[in-house]
Amino acid sequence: MLGKIIGRRYQVVQILGSSSYCQTYLARNLDRNQPAKCVIKHLLSTDKITDLSYRWQRLFSREIAALEKLQSYSQVPQLLDYFEEDRQFYLVQEYIVGQPLSQLMPPVRVKWSQQQVIELLYEILSILEIVHSQGLIHRDLKPNNLIRRASDGKLVLIDFGSVKQAWTQVVTSSGQTQANYAIGLPATIAVGTSGYMPSEQSHGRPRPNSDIYALGMIGIQALTGMQPTQLLEDAETGEMIWQHLVTIAPELTAILNKMVRYHFLERYQSTTEALNALAPLVDAPEKVHTAPVMLSVPKPADKIVGVVKLVRKRIASRLGTALGVTSAFALLLGSYYALRPTTNISPTMARSQIVEASHTTEPSTSPHTSMTRTLTGHTNAVWAVAIARDGHTLISGSGDKTIKFWDLSSGQLLRTLTGNSAEVLSLALSQDGQMLTSASYSAQPAVKVWDLSTQELQHTIGNVSKVWSVAISPDRQTLVSSNADASIKIWDLSTRMLRRTLIGHADTVWSVAISPDGKTLVSGSKDRTIKIWDLRTGALRRTLLGHTDRVRSVAISPDGQTLVSSSWDKTIGIWQLQTGQRLRTLTGHSDYINSVAISPDSQMIASGSDDRQIKLWQLNTGELLTTFSGHQGNVNSLSFTPNGKLIVSGSEDKTIKLWSLQGIN
Repeated sequence: MLGKIIGRRYQVVQILGSSSYCQTYLARNLDRNQPAKCVIKHLLSTDKITDLSYRWQRLFSREIAALEKLQSYSQVPQLLDYFEEDRQFYLVQEYIVGQPLSQLMPPVRVKWSQQQVIELLYEILSILEIVHSQGLIHRDLKPNNLIRRASDGKLVLIDFGSVKQAWTQVVTSSGQTQANYAIGLPATIAVGTSGYMPSEQSHGRPRPNSDIYALGMIGIQALTGMQPTQLLEDAETGEMIWQHLVTIAPELTAILNKMVRYHFLERYQSTTEALNALAPLVDAPEKVHTAPVMLSVPKPADKIVGVVKLVRKRIASRLGTALGVTSAFALLLGSYYALRPTTNISPTMARSQIVEASHTTEPSTSPHTSMTRTLTGHTNAVWAVAIARDGHTLISGSGDKTIKFWDLSSGQLLRTLTGNSAEVLSLALSQDGQMLTSASYSAQPAVKVWDLSTQELQHTIGNVSKVWSVAISPDRQTLVSSNADASIKIWDLSTRMLRRTLIGHADTVWSVAISPDGKTLVSGSKDRTIKIWDLRTGALRRTLLGHTDRVRSVAISPDGQTLVSSSWDKTIGIWQLQTGQRLRTLTGHSDYINSVAISPDSQMIASGSDDRQIKLWQLNTGELLTTFSGHQGNVNSLSFTPNGKLIVSGSEDKTIKLWSLQGIN
């Protein structure tokens, strides 16, 4: 096989692994426009379809589907290609240059410190959160399947050949999209690695926290220096006995114990829950004191005796008996299994549970609620508007790559700032009114900081590119940027250094907002979710579900009580910031809603849409107060003036419009 060219452009240079049904190669890509090296998985076909060959075909197809779902995430290998040639099937993926975690920890290397293990757990939990957010369970998490990438030092999770779909999205008879959970379906074939595989997985019933169990065992291995299969089990409870082998902080012991509990109901139920438990140790390691740990193995709620060595095999009769190219891969995705919603995720609410604003008649535009001025000067869409704290200056960012300053009272153009290499998508003002930050969708460094007193560029932040949104903390110490690569970056404004990168979304993060007290960060994403983070620690507090299309904009009320979101599902969500509870859903726009803003007194919401309208709503009741019409293009951005008397809007029609709110109660 060495030297053979397959797929017309992949030359095999090394055999990495081999089994009865699958071979893995390192290959040279002869296409100069593609990465020079890649990894190829070769499913060996057979004329005879057996239960085992069918199982391999199904797992092979699941791996392709999983990698396709995770394409936007940098800590899993990128799927490059898959094809059929001479009745053989191939999957081509990114070659990760680095060292397997198994070569960096015991028994190959020395035992790890507790702080090293804390950081390891946090990084892998963050990866698993992405995987689980796509309804996937990895099922073979172990040191050999984690590579410390040489280029940036990040861990990359590889080998999705054992992945299982835990849930899928279905459309109900009422047209609502919801997660399809199926706890209790028949068991499947057990897949995994002994020692890292919990009881329910060995019985063919994996759950998301089966991956959490495997990670806990990796952490214990790093601390104790012992392989999981070398550890003893309590004969009565099945719990792992490891605490006497190492002296670490009680806080870390408690977390690891909960990760590896025998019964899945007694483990962390989600990666978010585990991350929240771990966050205090990540943020303040100096407060985690090492102390002797007494050997104490808690009893599970229910005793489960014995280990099943042979599990049932079930074949889905509706699947075909052979693989084709794309269509056959789709057919072989198999049955869907359950991911139980956790308490810190707000699931999509039933229509009867959502308070919807009902409008039999739409208020007409009165002389007191009219457009007062139109500003022209941009030569492309206006993507962002912001108003200085003094209420006199309006700032706009546009697809023409400029930032413009306007006199709000006269409409006069005061100054134009150039120097952006791409469209300006977001503007953020510091609370003291001295600093402006701008973000652009540029391949070059995209975040710029401007001194408002001089209207001059101060500096460029980091080397981050393709930024959709920026926000500044009230104390002016922290800048947040949201990115096309699904990450959120937290920057120290005084040093201009990156503090941390938040990973959790599965697609482009379109909007970020910081609470008035500077403690909470909210993000909205193309993946249809809203995430609430602890800005200080970076811990993910909760994920809000409910929108059925991408979340385009998020805003936090000035009183810090309410979160408002707008979506391309044509709805506005109103949420309690502290609990994540969805209070109501507003409907009325006939097209994508791109922007929401909240009035300075936290009483009103303004929304702008592709239907070219701006709607004004009562925040507490959801009542529609009025509708503004006048733009000839999509409404992209909105802002209230500090005195709450005007709304400013930016549009695809290249104009900015000012709307009076006098007379609105």
